[in-house]
Amino acid sequence: MIDLGRATNIEVIERKLSLLGKRVIDIGCGGMALSRALAKTVDQVLAVDPDPVQAKLNRSAKLLANVDFRETDATQLPAESDSLDGAFFAYSLHHIPAKFFRSVFAETFRVLKSGGFLYVIEPMPGAWNDVMKLFHNEDRERAAAQAALREFAAPAFSSYEEFTYHNISQYDSFEAYADQFASRSFNSTYSSEDVRSPEVRETFERLGAPDYRFKSPKRVMYLKNLIQK
Repeated sequence: MIDLGRATNIEVIERKLSLLGKRVIDIGCGGMALSRALAKTVDQVLAVDPDPVQAKLNRSAKLLANVDFRETDATQLPAESDSLDGAFFAYSLHHIPAKFFRSVFAETFRVLKSGGFLYVIEPMPGAWNDVMKLFHNEDRERAAAQAALREFAAPAFSSYEEFTYHNISQYDSFEAYADQFASRSFNSTYSSEDVRSPEVRETFERLGAPDYRFKSPKRVMYLKNLIQK
């Protein structure tokens, strides 16, 4: 598997994809960081997320004219059939319950044009994940998402490519790190006390010393040229 070294998400996307004039969907967009970055190049971004707290924040945010946010889940995408050039799942595919994978991919194929693409970013093991998994271990969910992608999605495309890269997450302090994760509305499996446990603090301090910089590896599954509708 090719490793692209240190890069941001959008840098890798722009290196691998031709986005000018495209209409795309950001599924499970969260705070829309990727949507905003994509909007600088593509013609239109449809951003969707089911979390009501995040959705309220997104609706009140100042957006670029070519970004449209909708509160919905991945089984009911608010787009016409054969209307979009590509779909992105950025750290969101593993949040989908396994029983919905088949229907989610079918719905994604519905809105994509023939020849469209599917681009999935998922976290990989590394120092950043070693801290997080102490209070929120998603290794099993990520493995299930990758298996479902290969089983249900890959056969529908003429080309399948995987590659890795990494970026750096840096924090001023442990409290800054804890505040970021303890405030996430879409995670209900851990509490603020879990995030701020002595074990998490000790691991954060040990792996992040001296400047709290963490290497955060990513894996991309890039499916090109949708052929099966």
